[in-house]
Amino acid sequence: MTVARHSDFELDAAPLVAGAPPRTDRHLRVTVAALTRQRPAMLAELLDSFGGLVPPANCTVRFLIVENDDEPRSRDEIARRGGRIGECRLDYVLEPEPGIPFGRNRAAKEAIGAGHDLLAFVDDDEIVDPAWLKNLIDGYRNSDAVLLGAPLAIRPPLPGLSRSQRAMHACIRRRYLKKERRAARRSDLMGTRRTTIVTNNWLAETAIFTGHGLWFDETMRFTGGTDAKFYAEARAKGLPTAWVSNAHVYEGIPPERLDFWYQFRRGRDQSTTNFHRKIEKTPAAKWTVLITVPPKAVAAVVLAGLLLPTGGATALELSRTMGWIAGRIGALAGRKSSLYLETTGH
Repeated sequence: MTVARHSDFELDAAPLVAGAPPRTDRHLRVTVAALTRQRPAMLAELLDSFGGLVPPANCTVRFLIVENDDEPRSRDEIARRGGRIGECRLDYVLEPEPGIPFGRNRAAKEAIGAGHDLLAFVDDDEIVDPAWLKNLIDGYRNSDAVLLGAPLAIRPPLPGLSRSQRAMHACIRRRYLKKERRAARRSDLMGTRRTTIVTNNWLAETAIFTGHGLWFDETMRFTGGTDAKFYAEARAKGLPTAWVSNAHVYEGIPPERLDFWYQFRRGRDQSTTNFHRKIEKTPAAKWTVLITVPPKAVAAVVLAGLLLPTGGATALELSRTMGWIAGRIGALAGRKSSLYLETTGH
């Protein structure tokens, strides 16, 4: 089998064909993609939520599931739905090369191969609000952006959680709400100031791949952070970005993620990847740990002291602060993240 290279998809093409109507009036072809790996129940819930979407005006929409696994475990779920969600096609492809960036790039190539204008990403542990796609497309039409992001909220806790798990869920809910409010203050359809666009709620012109040569970095197979790097590279190229504050998706948090040490590992690996990127860009950045780690360590001591008085309200911040410190030190020692080597969820 001949494997298509990224360069095979990179064309000297502008996002809009000369003489085409402006994006406010154009008929848009949209691929809505989700990667999945061994989360059959969560994938089914996502697909069900797609069925409740309000159709965006003047659009052709197709849904695409990219299974990033060594065998087609989810193909029967797609077949059971008859390859359709409402009036829209539901397509499936297997991407056997392990690693999220390979799956993301496969989705991009599928969208490009279908001749679609836009590619949206959500995660397979999410559900979408009925107005999500309509609002996301409206945001695109009313901006000049080629890359757009939107907020992530959290679903209600599952029944049967322990007290500590319920406390961690409440911590995560507060963190997500704080991030959503901060993004709404900083970013809008005119630009994303200090708000990173990530693939849990993401929309881009396919021309960002074909015309600008941006792809998810496949050397970061299991580290995570390829979407943040993609965003940074888009910004470095001067590409316009936007934030659509009313296009909501909701993440389900399985019990295994509601654990102090899981959140520590997540914070550690995200810190490791982020610091490696900083050092690659500016080698002298490694010395910033002399300034940044001590106050973080003091903060961790304070947060630990507040655990009991607050009934565990500082647990998430403590775990992530400790993880941040460990990630910085680990990056200096050459450690690489393996954040997505393990799949959580159901």
